[in-house]
Amino acid sequence: MVEDDIDLGATVCEILKMSGYRASHATDGLVALQMLREGGLHDLILLDLMMPRMDGWAFRQAQLGDKKLKDIPVVVLSAVGEIAKPIAADELLHKPITAETLLGTIQKFVRRRSA
Repeated sequence: MVEDDIDLGATVCEILKMSGYRASHATDGLVALQMLREGGLHDLILLDLMMPRMDGWAFRQAQLGDKKLKDIPVVVLSAVGEIAKPIAADELLHKPITAETLLGTIQKFVRRRSA
């Protein structure tokens, strides 16, 4: 999860872990890129758009430019009602969302694993 709201990021990660997924949290796009490049396999990125240092659009551009990361699906979670600047995402969810909506969307892309 790439989300600058620490409480929201922690809550979403906890919901995912309780539902059988592995999850980690980055507070901006720069941290997320570092984690992705240093870490193991990632099946999905949950991406906020409005973040400090590197926003969701800049993150997505960098991700798509990295041959090792470009094929990881991205689900955008945004409080922005209408996104003025397009973003190439596999799915778009508007905040606030329910756990059921989030988990239903994730199931389209990822199998559950033990934490």
